[in-house]
Amino acid sequence: MKISSQNKMKALQLIVSLILIYYHTLLSQGQSPESFEAGESTISVFDKPVEFTGWKGEVSSLQMLSEIHIGLFIPYDPADPVAGPILQAAELAISEFNSNGGYYGLPFRLKTRWSYNPWGAGSKEMIKLVYEDSVWAVIGSLDGTATHIAQQIVTKAWVPLLSPVSADPTLTYIRIPWIFRFPPDFKIQTRVIAQQGIETASLKKVGLITSTNHDGRTFAKDMITQLGNIQVNPLFHFEISAANLDINELIRRLGSYEIEAMIWYLPPPIIKELIGKLPNNAGKSAIILPWIPGVTAEELSKLYDGKIYFLQAFSTVSNPAYTIFADKYFQRFGIYPPADAAYTYDAVRLLVHSLFISGLSRSRLREEIAGIGTFEGVTGKICWDNGGGNHTEPVLKILQAIESK
Repeated sequence: MKISSQNKMKALQLIVSLILIYYHTLLSQGQSPESFEAGESTISVFDKPVEFTGWKGEVSSLQMLSEIHIGLFIPYDPADPVAGPILQAAELAISEFNSNGGYYGLPFRLKTRWSYNPWGAGSKEMIKLVYEDSVWAVIGSLDGTATHIAQQIVTKAWVPLLSPVSADPTLTYIRIPWIFRFPPDFKIQTRVIAQQGIETASLKKVGLITSTNHDGRTFAKDMITQLGNIQVNPLFHFEISAANLDINELIRRLGSYEIEAMIWYLPPPIIKELIGKLPNNAGKSAIILPWIPGVTAEELSKLYDGKIYFLQAFSTVSNPAYTIFADKYFQRFGIYPPADAAYTYDAVRLLVHSLFISGLSRSRLREEIAGIGTFEGVTGKICWDNGGGNHTEPVLKILQAIESK
């Protein structure tokens, strides 16, 4: 008996829904299987490379295709501060490949799907991206939650997922062989903040303000751990819900503390609103920010009189490849690229490079991406750890006010 493709999609949607319910419960509880105790030794998830042992599949024929599709699981909104640069960088990379003949004469095409309800309609859009749009790989998404949704779908569909934005460490700690993360994760970022920022500056009176969403909770957990490692106990930890935020009440509460520095992990609109409403004397306290896509340190330094510690996702010093990319991006779009644009450009280039070697097979494409060794990107050398995360180190920058408020 033949099973129609429509029934296959319905069955997959049901399976994925059950998985997402279970996985959402784990995420809300902050569970992360990074390591566990075995006798007297600790076994890490990174002790062995994650592998795919399934059927490698056949290589599809070029004669069956008119285009080569690459998926983007992001909003198609050029004005979005995070999605916009991803779209632009992907379009730039694709246009360069197409101007050189595409894939053996076939043009590359971007296919975009999205829903702002990731746990509901988002999974259905990802299924459409994989099965209706027939993409060879997916790039995305905007945050840890949406990227976890994409991860669950590609795991069942056997499609590579390249993540140029999310810094959620749990993406690669769960040993799924189909995901590859480009930016430094929260564990790396919080370590740099603690050691190179707080400890080096001998800061003791430190406060923490984070969002209540998944990424905010994950960052807070890692940040508190790293503060404990340098014997610094935060004076406060305010957890902020974007839906119920009272900026004036938050500022009032901050006024009751004498602090040397505040560590923030918040959505970009809230960061800009909060920093713009801080009282003039707040400049005595440093603001410390991890890498948050959609936020630029230069923009914030125009709004704040004090010192800003700001994580740059990768180094641009002595990096001619980045300079060339940044100039091309500026010439085409009129602005210089943020880090998520550079990571997306690298993701597309690495993906297409691997596809030329693997041929048109998703499983073989995954093997080529995983075995890339060291890829020379505009963001620096890209090299995976045993879980599929990029070996990369962010750079801590210190900015003073460009002009007073």
